Amino acid sequence: MKVSSNEIYINGAYYENNPTWDMADACWKTDIILKILKKNKLTVTEVIEIGCGAGANLVELAKKDIQLLHLRGYDISPQAIELAKKNESEKIVFFNEDLTEKATVKTELMLVIDVLEHVDDFYGFLRKINPKSAYFIFHIPLDLSCRTIMKPHVLLQQRETVGHIHYYTKDIVEWALQDTGYEIVDWLYTKPITDIQPADSVKQFIKKTLRQISFFINKDWSVKKWGGYSIMILAKQ
Repeated sequence: MKVSSNEIYINGAYYENNPTWDMADACWKTDIILKILKKNKLTVTEVIEIGCGAGANLVELAKKDIQLLHLRGYDISPQAIELAKKNESEKIVFFNEDLTEKATVKTELMLVIDVLEHVDDFYGFLRKINPKSAYFIFHIPLDLSCRTIMKPHVLLQQRETVGHIHYYTKDIVEWALQDTGYEIVDWLYTKPITDIQPADSVKQFIKKTLRQISFFINKDWSVKKWGGYSIMILAKQ
């Protein structure tokens, strides 16, 4: 499948490969979002999510944080917004629009959850959204690791199935944010779902155990060695 930065999200190709739009991940992702906000004593009443997909993150946040009064989701995919609109409410509204083209739209907190790896000009994207919010939470997969460098077919699989066209390490993410005018306030690694769910075989159990021990001893080394992790970042202008 030839990857285009926008076309696959508009013509239904991405939806065909990912019909659930990762809605099941919204529960644990929003738990971490609220955790990092609480840790940094940041309270907001309005949130915008760019690249909101089927909207599950905003739905979960509305359930978990009663102080959130206005939640808006933007996505260029009509299939995603069709799914998201089923969960609209007085608090939550979704738009099938490109937020980067909406000059007057601003908010207190912008969520950029698993989006940056899909955007061809991610530096330009970061510069466009920077004026639109006081604070930002990014969730970015760290696809580059010793394992994926030695086994590039893993990166190709990410490219063909979920549309990743950029691959990051923690350092590359930090450099990009600093280059485009963001100040990193806090961050933490998030584990892949295979490290969280029960192992379904002896081989998987051994692999999971080794990863868990490695991550406990040295998080940075484990992320660079094994891969599969992501980073959650709280940043501001």
